[in-house]
Amino acid sequence: MRAFHILLDEDDGDTPIRIDFQAETPDHALIVAQGHAGGRSLQLWEGAAMVGSLDKAAPQLWRLT
Repeated sequence: MRAFHILLDEDDGDTPIRIDFQAETPDHALIVAQGHAGGRSLQLWEGAAMVGSLDKAAPQLWRLT
């Protein structure tokens, strides 16, 4: 298992919430990250490398940048 973390944007614009978790692959980590997001924008990290940024584009659609 590999170590990942997400940074969730706060509604009030303060320090983002960090959630650490383990996943087998980056694509599995994206699924886990979406489950924690609750519709908020987030950044997915593996160690010091950012895997990508996710924004909710529509009710069932995420945009990965």
